[in-house]
Amino acid sequence: MKAREWLQRSREAQDPIDGFSNAWRAFNHLYFPENGTSERDKIQQYLESKVDEDIADRILEDYGDEVNYLLAQPVIDMRGNGRNTARNIESFQGGLTALSKVKEPFMIIYQVRCNLEHGQKSPSRERDVELCRAACPLVDHVVDANA
Repeated sequence: MKAREWLQRSREAQDPIDGFSNAWRAFNHLYFPENGTSERDKIQQYLESKVDEDIADRILEDYGDEVNYLLAQPVIDMRGNGRNTARNIESFQGGLTALSKVKEPFMIIYQVRCNLEHGQKSPSRERDVELCRAACPLVDHVVDANA
C-alpha cells in the first residue's frame, strides 16, 4: 500500500521535483527488499526481476522523449568525485536488449535522486526541474506495474 500511496501523491504534485521525489519514494519501497551490496545493485536486481522485455520495450517507446532527455547530457555526481553518468549513456547506446537499455536511464535517475536528496538540485534551475520531469514517468510506470 505504501508504494501506491506515494505514487498517488506523485501524480497529484504540481511541482515536478515533488512529483519525482514522491514517485521515487514509491519505487524505493519496492526495490529496497532486494538483495544487493549497494542501492544501485538493488535497483538493477529489482528491474531484472520485475521488468520483462515487453515492459522495457513499452517504456522505451512510450517515454522516448524522456529517455532521450536523460541521455542527452551526463548528470554529474555532485559529491565532487569527478564521476558522472557518461558510462550509463554509453551502455544504453550499446545495449542489446530493451531491459539492458532501460536499466541505464534508471541509473541516471538514481544519480538525479541522489543529487536532489543531498541538496544539490535547485528548484530554480531549469535543467534540474527538467531532469525530474523526465525521470518521473519512467519511475511511475515501473511502480504502477508492480505495486
